[in-house]
Amino acid sequence: MSILKKKFNKFSVLLNLVLIAIIAIGVLFFLPKEHKSEVKSSINIESIEKVNEVVFLNAGINEIISETKTTQVFGFDVPFSKKTALVILNYKAKFGIKSSVKIEQIGEKEYKVIVPKFEVIGVELSKDNPYNLYDDHGELLSGTTEDVDTGKLVTNQLSSDKQAEYLDKFKSEIKESAINYYKTIFSSMDSEVKVTIEFTE
Repeated sequence: MSILKKKFNKFSVLLNLVLIAIIAIGVLFFLPKEHKSEVKSSINIESIEKVNEVVFLNAGINEIISETKTTQVFGFDVPFSKKTALVILNYKAKFGIKSSVKIEQIGEKEYKVIVPKFEVIGVELSKDNPYNLYDDHGELLSGTTEDVDTGKLVTNQLSSDKQAEYLDKFKSEIKESAINYYKTIFSSMDSEVKVTIEFTE
């Protein structure tokens, strides 16, 4: 009789633990949730191509972007609720000028070219492999967590603000390309012409 009672007590404890676990998971699904997002980016500049046109510099860029989302209850992260997406993005960023230069004659066969402020001309996704969802996984309780919006992740990475960072990074290369461009134009008309290039910051 006592053995049967002990077995019944063990079964009762086990049943209570299972019920508590089921209730906890049920509560997790119905409580109001907040989602926390964390974005990481690893960048590798694959190539820089100088061109002699309004676009002075093309930069081939390869970025690895990851975003992690978690479910939050009352401001705290729910354990094992992370969802992560890893995207590889390949594109070409174009830098140059969008408005006309000013040309001033400062002497006999001597000119000054005033170049307007450099701008991001645009971005062009790689034709072969624009972006690739390299990894997409979630932890044990990530069923309650919002999916990572990979389209939005890619769009944000291609935004003007993000490309402006590259504009600052490559400013010296853009200037060098602009100098070569305008000196080539003037020397093709008259090899004795002297040209000074002035940049608007």
